[in-house]
Amino acid sequence: MKVWLSIVLVLLVVVSSTLHVDARAMQLLDTSFDRAMVAFGLAKALNAVISLIQGTELSLTPVGIGLNFSVGEVLDPFNDIVERFSWIMLLSSVSLGIEKLLLTLSSKLFLQVVLGASAIATLALLWVKQLKSSVALAYSLKLFALLLLLRFFAIVFVLSSELMYDTLLQNEYQQATEVISATQEQLEDIESQNKAILESKKEQGFFDSLEGKYSGIIASLNVSKQLESLQKSIDEATRNIITLITVFVFQTVILPLFFLWIFVVLFRWIFGYENDKLKLVYNN
Repeated sequence: MKVWLSIVLVLLVVVSSTLHVDARAMQLLDTSFDRAMVAFGLAKALNAVISLIQGTELSLTPVGIGLNFSVGEVLDPFNDIVERFSWIMLLSSVSLGIEKLLLTLSSKLFLQVVLGASAIATLALLWVKQLKSSVALAYSLKLFALLLLLRFFAIVFVLSSELMYDTLLQNEYQQATEVISATQEQLEDIESQNKAILESKKEQGFFDSLEGKYSGIIASLNVSKQLESLQKSIDEATRNIITLITVFVFQTVILPLFFLWIFVVLFRWIFGYENDKLKLVYNN
């Protein structure tokens, strides 16, 4: 038993110092952070263009036919959802930042050195007769197990989280971002048309020719025809925003809490393991 335990200890220390999983895990975490930034950027861009459209409402309504008031009614509830979405994405970004910090700490040379020292101390307690002590060996093994947990737990979490994303969430993320981007472009087109109408009416003056008024109203009606299409786009974008919220809440909130629970269970198991059972290793 002591021989096998010694081999396992040495192999674990070698793997900890030579296996280049830290760089891979960091790369995957950076990719997740980039995805969160893309979604956060979409939320802020949507919020900005909606604010621009709503900001022209008071200027255009007295001149035209109340079109911008209708657009504002459509956009108000959607803007509330977008603002909440931006806050959730900010929270997700912070969560990913904390994960990156933990991953950085787990890959530090100091932790690897301490892990190696703990393995050497455990081997000494196993094989050096003058140092043999069942109690000391039990606590040395527990310390080594804890350091091993700290060394690899963040890496396992990042790899598992990315595997979960690739398997279950990737298609939903891509489709949702495409729909939201299309809605943003549609809103930008409406904002550009509204701006053009406003500038045209300012140049013509309020009491301009009947032909000028007619042209302005026709231009407004052209934008008005987009309201029904805009409502459908906003409904679709809202569903996809909820999808993105689900993706990031699952990946950056629920999964970390689940792995934190696993960490606590493992920690309690390591230090709750009975010393009498470890004596079997010591005696064999």
